[in-house]
Amino acid sequence: MILEARDLTKHFRTGGGLFTAKGLIKAVDGVSLTVEAGETFAIVGESGCGKSTLARLLMRLLEPTGGAVTFDGTDVTHAKGRDLAALRRDVQFIFQDPFSSLNPRLSVGRLVGEPLEVHAPGMSRDARRARVAELLEQVGLRPEHADRYPHEFSGGQRQRIGIARALATGPRVIIGDEPVSALDVSVQAQVVNLLADLGRDLGLTLILIAHDLAVIRHMSDRVAVMYLGRIVEQGRTADLFETPRHPYTRALLDAVPDLEDRGGASRARIEGEMPSPSDPPSGCAFHTRCPFARDLCRSAVPPLEDTPNGHATACHFWREITAPPRAGRGRDRSAATTARLELYRKATEGAQIIPVPTSETNTGENP
Repeated sequence: MILEARDLTKHFRTGGGLFTAKGLIKAVDGVSLTVEAGETFAIVGESGCGKSTLARLLMRLLEPTGGAVTFDGTDVTHAKGRDLAALRRDVQFIFQDPFSSLNPRLSVGRLVGEPLEVHAPGMSRDARRARVAELLEQVGLRPEHADRYPHEFSGGQRQRIGIARALATGPRVIIGDEPVSALDVSVQAQVVNLLADLGRDLGLTLILIAHDLAVIRHMSDRVAVMYLGRIVEQGRTADLFETPRHPYTRALLDAVPDLEDRGGASRARIEGEMPSPSDPPSGCAFHTRCPFARDLCRSAVPPLEDTPNGHATACHFWREITAPPRAGRGRDRSAATTARLELYRKATEGAQIIPVPTSETNTGENP
């Protein structure tokens, strides 16, 4: 185990002005999880569920309201000074938007070399320049790109710059907050391929925040599903995708179009919108949208119940409502989606990526 969160919470106070009442947003509300060294751990859920806030808490970009964060056996919940600097060296972050996360006034060489100036102040200028060139080559760019500026690159290339910057300190853990969602599909596959190769070659632990279930299924070892600030299901990727237990997980997976199920009678559906984190429902937070909700769900919060195979579920009645294995379902989809999944499959196998000519294929990315 390299990273652990125990009952982690983050609450934001809002309002309190002349025309607004005070409020409390429970962005993360009692999350516990462990990440093993060398694995790829994914966190999924709807927008607003708290997964990006959780990622920032794990790296201490945000101060937690409660709970604890442990890195490599050391409590870093309230780390400061040198301890916090050491954590930032070992745990790095890749942001969602590769353009806004890079200072447009700095050259690529300065951007990638800046972490070295902070964490390796004794490194000479020549050694730093050589290290920057090595990092650029490692992510598929050329050393001469160090003299250019972010606006001179495409979206995929800018994300590669962000990855090179994250690798500069020699981290052990990299957290990616939607690292490919802003990119076209063929470019997404290239970046997925790059992250998978780096994780394998450098022995990195990857924590991925993502909406795209194709990325999750073909890249992660374990998955945690979040809803309204809490983890509602967690387990090995194959188990969770083939036999989802929580109604919310089933609905997320069934939202993917499947041409074999035109009637959709067997599909789980979510009615309504996710409640506000400033006024969450009592009991199980999902009961207002769950087709299986009962009186107990409205009054009691279900614990995240773990089973011997490591598959945990926060649902009072998951044993009664668990759907049969999904083998054979959701595999044959539209031509565009099939082509997309093929790109991810080749990416994880290390095969050469050959973009498939669909309407989703990127046309602006340099080869």
